[in-house]
Amino acid sequence: MKLIPTPQVYRYAEAIKPICGFASIVCNVEKNDTIEWSLKKLAEVAGGNGTDVLTLRSGDDKFFEEKNATEQGYILTRDAKGVTITAQTSIGMMYGLMTLCQLCEEAPETFEIYDRPQIRFRGNMNTLWAESGVWSYDFGDGIEAAKHRLEVAIDDCARSKLNMMYIDAFGYATERFPGYDKLMSELAAYGRVRGVRMMFGAYGMSYGASGHKNGYYGKVYRNRRPYPDGELYDCIGTYDKGHDPKDIKGASYGTCLTNRELIDDKIEEIRQYLRATGTSMIYMHNMDADQIHEPLWLARCECCRKEFPNDSLYAEDGAAGAFARFYDQMLDALLPEFPDLIICPVSPGYAYADSSEDEDFEKCRQFWGAVYKYCRNREFIVPTFRELFYQHESNELRFDLIREVLPSIGCVYFSSGDGFYSDKIYTPSAAYTVTMRDSDVMICANGGALQKPTQMANAEYLWNPDHSAFYNLELIGSYQEQMAHYTDFRECRIRPEGIYGDDGLLETSCALLFGKAHAKRIADIFRLRGKNGETPIFTACNVELWTNYTKVNFPMLWDTPVPSAQQQTFRERFSECGMVTVAARDILEEILEADDLSADTREHLEFLLDCAKMGSKLCNQLTRYMDLYIEAHNYLDFKNYTPKGDDLITRCEALIKDARREADAVKDDKRQPFDPAEGALVRRRDMFEFIAYCAGQIIKSIKTLRRIPEDRRPLNVRTWW
Repeated sequence: MKLIPTPQVYRYAEAIKPICGFASIVCNVEKNDTIEWSLKKLAEVAGGNGTDVLTLRSGDDKFFEEKNATEQGYILTRDAKGVTITAQTSIGMMYGLMTLCQLCEEAPETFEIYDRPQIRFRGNMNTLWAESGVWSYDFGDGIEAAKHRLEVAIDDCARSKLNMMYIDAFGYATERFPGYDKLMSELAAYGRVRGVRMMFGAYGMSYGASGHKNGYYGKVYRNRRPYPDGELYDCIGTYDKGHDPKDIKGASYGTCLTNRELIDDKIEEIRQYLRATGTSMIYMHNMDADQIHEPLWLARCECCRKEFPNDSLYAEDGAAGAFARFYDQMLDALLPEFPDLIICPVSPGYAYADSSEDEDFEKCRQFWGAVYKYCRNREFIVPTFRELFYQHESNELRFDLIREVLPSIGCVYFSSGDGFYSDKIYTPSAAYTVTMRDSDVMICANGGALQKPTQMANAEYLWNPDHSAFYNLELIGSYQEQMAHYTDFRECRIRPEGIYGDDGLLETSCALLFGKAHAKRIADIFRLRGKNGETPIFTACNVELWTNYTKVNFPMLWDTPVPSAQQQTFRERFSECGMVTVAARDILEEILEADDLSADTREHLEFLLDCAKMGSKLCNQLTRYMDLYIEAHNYLDFKNYTPKGDDLITRCEALIKDARREADAVKDDKRQPFDPAEGALVRRRDMFEFIAYCAGQIIKSIKTLRRIPEDRRPLNVRTWW
């Protein structure tokens, strides 16, 4: 029997002897809420009468000297005497009990498991779509219903040995919506019992003034002014390589690391947020710049120059020392009240796998090595990077090189399905964790409410990136070849049998999440794909994301017509998405006819069905729009093509009517999200209204026999942030 996640060592007999219950449970460790909850979950699958004696004990086996084994490891055995779990902490004991829960139904007659995580902190962006956007668990039925779904998600994390949930971002503001701090603190307490930390994505002194305009960021991030005169800083801004070194873009939005009043204000803002929410990990941006560049440091203000006179990025009296002191000041102030706080700084040096040259990467590596060296509170800081694979000019893995200068490192992995670069509803792209296996923190930027099987794939590879029982990534050893494979793999154009096939990772995940009876058919939803790799559309904002990143612009700017080949490509993609979304709808309707679904599974599948119905209508209308656009393009550009203009107008009017009908239906929907960004219902009405608007532009063009520049800008791919 395959387990998720795959244990590090698993030896077993061929004979099967199911465990339906226990003759007795001998607990030789101190019980706490974590162990009590774990035993309750075990009783749900093995609550009958059995012959095995279950013994829980502490032990000092040499195994517990291995990486992360003391904190989270366990030994699980079964022999003639019964079942024994040995661990040194309640979290390790919980993980042993969660593995036993999976084993009971088809348990080998004897087995031994020695298990521990390769990566210490492992998590998804469960709540958020696209890093700092909508709350994916807000289905528009109220905060208590969303809270229950989030508690189920935390239970799923504990069962699959994920111990971190990226819960919200950006800006330490508890007024994000009414009841925010209560919800957050209750979720943090619920997670604590199950060994799941809440992580919050936030800003330090700067970052994002020009790029992120959420309505709920904190006052220090919003103002960043020196005291008392109120003038903006002229300090470290952003820098684009190749520009005049003296031309620092956005210098007035820069990060000043020496203004004590401003730092104290920021610390107080963080303190109040931590008190209100119970969050214990912070993913922190601290600069507008994504990479390390000397001109940024050279542009520092006079105050920074006075306290840190060295122009070097790496000196203790230079940039590295300034950043180290900033983090020490923050931790000195916060650790007495929050002793388990961990800060994961992610900038400067936030470049991703395909964006930074070897020279820039080396600067980043040396810079963070120096910052870490100069920090006194280094055990509470985990410098965190984006996904990185090979050096461009060698076969060295970048995370191996980082590990040479940093004993503790993290990764925020914008893999497929993140809602930022990609919209895939299922992806096993966490298999690429093997290239970053020595991380201490790994956040997969996916795994939202509609991506439950992806959460399980993340659990598999973040626990054991090297030896999965389902599929193991083969390292190619070349940057270009590995990136090409990664692109196809993360977009599901490469589909290993061990993941997508019968009894593969996907199907096994669905069995654990939704029960064995319907696992195969539910997995079929996530197996669906069009001929270009298209997958079902479950959220309206997905449409914008993949149109943006497939390098074909949505053809709405009539004064700059899209080439015909791109028009046809776009039309085909909408059509293919529509077909696979209709197929997903049909499968969901079939499954929901069953009477043996749990209440939570039924609710989840019903919402997926609602999403599929919306997505299929949206794709149908977008396909119709593209047909009309292509005909109008030909009508205006080619004299030998003479369709009836009146017919085009009539069809456009029909599309406008249908789109507005759907928009009105969304408007009349009684569901009301508590999330100001509209939760999982985001952009539904906007997208249908936009289709109606675009069809109206075609009518204008036909009537005037010329292209009409838009009289308002199209909705931007990021506006829903």
